[in-house]
Amino acid sequence: MFRVVSNETVTEDPETGAKKRTVVTERVITTKTFHVLPITDDLNQSMTTVSHPDKSEMFSTTELTYRDGEVSSHFSSEMSSTTITRIVQLNHNPFRDIEYDRLANFIIVTRVRPDSSAKDIRAGDAIVEINGLPVTQVEQLAELNGSVVLRVMPAPLHQGPSVYYRAALDYDSSHDSRVPINFNVLNLKKGDIIQAFSKDSNWIQGRKVNDLNQTGLCPVNVMGEQVSMLSPYGRRVMVLLGVPGVGRRTLKTMLLNHLPQYFASATPYTSRAPKANELEGREYYFRTKEKMLESIRAGDMIEWGELDGQLYGTSVETVRSCIRSGRVCLLDCGPQALRHLYNAEFMPFVVLIAPPEIDDFRQINKLRLRPFTEEEMEGYIRENKELMESNYAKMFHVVLVNRNLDDTFKRYFFTCLAV
Repeated sequence: MFRVVSNETVTEDPETGAKKRTVVTERVITTKTFHVLPITDDLNQSMTTVSHPDKSEMFSTTELTYRDGEVSSHFSSEMSSTTITRIVQLNHNPFRDIEYDRLANFIIVTRVRPDSSAKDIRAGDAIVEINGLPVTQVEQLAELNGSVVLRVMPAPLHQGPSVYYRAALDYDSSHDSRVPINFNVLNLKKGDIIQAFSKDSNWIQGRKVNDLNQTGLCPVNVMGEQVSMLSPYGRRVMVLLGVPGVGRRTLKTMLLNHLPQYFASATPYTSRAPKANELEGREYYFRTKEKMLESIRAGDMIEWGELDGQLYGTSVETVRSCIRSGRVCLLDCGPQALRHLYNAEFMPFVVLIAPPEIDDFRQINKLRLRPFTEEEMEGYIRENKELMESNYAKMFHVVLVNRNLDDTFKRYFFTCLAV
């Protein structure tokens, strides 16, 4: 948010008595900043233990507060906005009683069955660790035997399903005789927004969007209309253009890591076979070459290309999926894709990242692990000039010259805030 601040000072010359009036006017930008507060020793030692003495063995749930970085490094960068984890100890494999799915990069609980003994696991929990080891594959859950120690935490809002309901009525679970035994049921106020993970004829398993720790059952007959999350920005798609080596993919990654709750990247499609540790929908969507060619002919791809005999491309539907999640879809693509994006549905904001002049480019190039040749640098500058003089130039909203990556990111970041 921009505002203008004026300060006026009046000074008097002690010898002549002449008065001098000075007015300073500043244009100030105000932004929201989120900080993780340090944890004191007293707070770090405090915990709440929930025990179940009616079980044959003692199960316990311990709530702890962690600093960013104390959670496994596999998750810390992507779940930095969530700092509360729970330790759940069970004497059997709980995943036979609950339903789960891989959403984005996390394995998230979507439904706890009514007859489940794993009541300390909630819909919306992301499985961070099993028996002290990070969870990376769904198959790890099915292979468990014996006692299990889980570390779970509320999944970030943007990593859950994009299904939301608004409560149409006030609801007090203490007056409802239908409440299942040993299940947490949410008390609701009219207007509360619930993120739904699963739904049957009577109940929704979900959580309040304004407090992700408030998770439980919500009666279907209290829920009103289904609603959608809207991005706080005025655009649905932000496009990053630039010649090779100019740093646009690095800037894209920096913004996704900095504001994952506001920006998302469309997962591309490919016709090649998945490599080891690649998962469907995470690195790529894997399709046959024939299926991808059908999508291209049908106009369902924003851009596509061929490399080493395999097709790669970005689908219109994956862009729509990002938008439906309430975030801005961040694309780094070729200028040809603008013909498919420049419409009322996607409303793109286009930023061109340009290389500096050749002398500055040479200095920056010395810092690269794999420096460009003189011919490559001159070629990139020539390509950028041609792009600036092309018919696509009228679609560019902002041009940022990348002389220093950190400085360019700051300018890019403030450009995003001002959109």
